[in-house]
Amino acid sequence: MHSVWPPNRHNKRQPRVMYHDTTSGLYGKGKLQAVQLFKRSKYLQDIPEIFNNPKSAYTDIERAGERFIFALYCNTKKEESSLNTMRYDCFNQFVGQASSAILLSKLPPTTEAAHQYCRRTFHQVQTWQGKCLNPSSWGWKLVNKSLTLIYTIKGPKPAKIVSLITYGCNKGCGKKCKSVRANLRCNT
Repeated sequence: MHSVWPPNRHNKRQPRVMYHDTTSGLYGKGKLQAVQLFKRSKYLQDIPEIFNNPKSAYTDIERAGERFIFALYCNTKKEESSLNTMRYDCFNQFVGQASSAILLSKLPPTTEAAHQYCRRTFHQVQTWQGKCLNPSSWGWKLVNKSLTLIYTIKGPKPAKIVSLITYGCNKGCGKKCKSVRANLRCNT
């Protein structure tokens, strides 16, 4: 999503990739893929306008970003109710196909992580346009006099819930154990 473009004075809908960006990317999703998605999807055409408008509300930015992320990760026309649901469905699909460790970084972001990502993207676009926004309101925090990403404002799942996950191991953990393949500690 970090390839949201400033308006082209000749054609506002024509994307132009320019400037250096500092917004982190989504794992395995490149700028070219994002540009191609914008070109072929009329459903996403209003997103650059939202990110270019300095008066856009958090909720508008977050909703636009969610639509883009849905489109970026979904290969089907299936309607998902939330990014968290899509993440869960993708995880189940990966587990069903896993023959080795599952890279959790390949999953779409959680809803809250996506919102922080969209805020950073909006901040980047506004910075390109010469607007000076407070980074701490837009997905960044100050740590030791340096800006660092806010990945999410919600912490990881409680250890108590993680400890309830079982994988049906009968004889301890070996190479066939799904928890070992997913780089998780087996609790059998």
